[in-house]
Amino acid sequence: MTYARQRLWLGITGVGTTVILCAATILFDLPHRFIHPLADTSFTTALAFVAFAWMIHAAVLFPIDVLGGAVVVRERTSVLAWLASWMRGVTVQWFWFALAAALLLRTAQQFGMLYATLVFMLLQAVLVSRQSAIAWLVGGLSPIDSSPDLQAAASAAGIAVHTVREVRVSDPSFVGAWTGTDAKHLWVPQRWVTSLSPEQLVVALARRTGVRALGLRRRGLLVAIAWNTLGFVLATAAPRADLVTAAGFVTTIAWFTLWSFVGVLILPSLSRPAVYAADRWARSSHDAEVVTATITQLDRWQDDEAERSPRVETIFHPVPSRQSRIRRLEGTIQPTDPVVVSPGAWHATRMMLYLSWAGVGLLARAVHCNVGRPAVWVMLPGD
Repeated sequence: MTYARQRLWLGITGVGTTVILCAATILFDLPHRFIHPLADTSFTTALAFVAFAWMIHAAVLFPIDVLGGAVVVRERTSVLAWLASWMRGVTVQWFWFALAAALLLRTAQQFGMLYATLVFMLLQAVLVSRQSAIAWLVGGLSPIDSSPDLQAAASAAGIAVHTVREVRVSDPSFVGAWTGTDAKHLWVPQRWVTSLSPEQLVVALARRTGVRALGLRRRGLLVAIAWNTLGFVLATAAPRADLVTAAGFVTTIAWFTLWSFVGVLILPSLSRPAVYAADRWARSSHDAEVVTATITQLDRWQDDEAERSPRVETIFHPVPSRQSRIRRLEGTIQPTDPVVVSPGAWHATRMMLYLSWAGVGLLARAVHCNVGRPAVWVMLPGD
């Protein structure tokens, strides 16, 4: 079995386990069966029971985390080193979950659901605006001053040199990101600077220029926020769900996680066209061979899967296969290739997963691209 298929099956297992756990929680009304009503007499006790729920999920997911972070990886590391990074990432995520749960629970209890929804939206805004800091805390990323090579490539790609940060990270699937609500800063993996040719590095950064200039990043962010907000409202209104009791809050988490699962199935269809659009942007000003070589090399650091069946790509992959992307650049589209009818929403799927932290979403680190890999829990892999 190829590396890509091993990762895919890990993701299917992680997502499937999470979905089954949430479905069982709702179907058998487990929170109301096992959480005593006296838990709600104290805010602290209620919050502790809510925290216990996401700890149970982490314990269930742990064996898959081990496989995804220490076994099925591009570059092996010691189990102890991986465990230390996993503990760091989980600890930071749990601190955030505790903060989000406490704010939502207290707000709903004192001011009602409308204000709790506003808090949820505010939490998403904080996650966006502080993405770089949270990525550093969770993944142990090390931003450093841009090297002369990166500065030269950024200038050639039309990006202000002072807005680019070089990031030292061991995970080869890390692709960086535009950070902040207004995408004023770009994180670039050091591996790109040291391992890509100067021409390929310029192409990689030119794609980032296109993502911002075409509004693809903004659209992806808005889609992710809108999807999560709608799901949060629906989850809190679902049967036996609320934000004022411990049992109701755990039920809300389960409904909200199931909504994230629906997003994992639907939103890739909006994400893939944005990848094609960024490729076309880079091709408009660079040689086709260099663009193709860049796409190929970046893909090899991730799934390294040249072709996929249409069904697998439609369901599981917000980033098209590299051959599908290359064919579009060459104008030799095959009947099995998906039809692109819009510029798309860049990274909508994976930003949705990260921003689901605002509602204590349990699916955010269970998908195939990041399960067991704290370095890409906040800035998920992509094109």
